[in-house]
Amino acid sequence: MDGELIRRNPKRTKAKLERLRKLAAKTSKRRFHTDFDDAEYTNWTSISHDNIDYEVMPIIRGVGHLTQLIDWCNENCNGLWVAKSGYLYFQKDDDAALFAMVWK
Repeated sequence: MDGELIRRNPKRTKAKLERLRKLAAKTSKRRFHTDFDDAEYTNWTSISHDNIDYEVMPIIRGVGHLTQLIDWCNENCNGLWVAKSGYLYFQKDDDAALFAMVWK
């Protein structure tokens, strides 16, 4: 067993995540790119999180920069959102506009 990789089934993992979210009863607006079978989120409004000046808008000192963005999005977004490869994808255009106003 040592050295063997654990095989993961993406569909089973997705089902487990959905069950855990229901049990936790926490309505998080964040979704992961693996939650989508067809990459539907890439059609949403995307904004790069490169070139953000974190000194202008520090939320929590000492926390990683991406963590600051995640916390901000969790508290302020009304629709779903996904973070992947340097971009944030917002389901609602209003959330993307607010993000751009605050962080860009």
